[in-house]
Amino acid sequence: MSGDHHTIELPSTLAPAPSNGTPTHGPATNGTAAHDLRTLDEPTASLLGELTLPAERESVPHARRFSRSVSTVSGVGHIADDAEVLVSELVTNAVRHAPVPGSALILKLLRTGTRLRIEVHDESAAVPRPRPVDLMEETGRGWFLVAVLAERHGTDHTPSGKSVWCEVRAWPRDEHPGH
Repeated sequence: MSGDHHTIELPSTLAPAPSNGTPTHGPATNGTAAHDLRTLDEPTASLLGELTLPAERESVPHARRFSRSVSTVSGVGHIADDAEVLVSELVTNAVRHAPVPGSALILKLLRTGTRLRIEVHDESAAVPRPRPVDLMEETGRGWFLVAVLAERHGTDHTPSGKSVWCEVRAWPRDEHPGH
């Protein structure tokens, strides 16, 4: 990844990030402490698939099919359902909050060690904001679902906008991380 990145981790408790952009940390969904600042010993991400889409509702099912295809080809079909839900939520949110309808979104699926990383890049600098979840409403559950399903999640600010991302464990522990 290139450019100026600042990670803002929204904990699974869905507390809002500080307005100054300082990274915050909370408990991971598995009950262990989240370590979301990148360290030098983290494995390098390898791109599994990339798809450019217009910020339109019709892009969401296309993104889901792409995610399922990449998951299957990459040997992580066992998490294809979760990955598909995560892709759907991230792309839907990007489409709904696009600064210009039809502007370009980029969906990236990457392998980072034992995790599948899902990124959605868009041209807006606005970060997702958690809000109270009302299960009777049709909208408003996306970031909650991401927090529940993903091991880690956050937002990176980029020179052209932002990348909203999440990671799920997909592969057994590597004998040689980063390969």
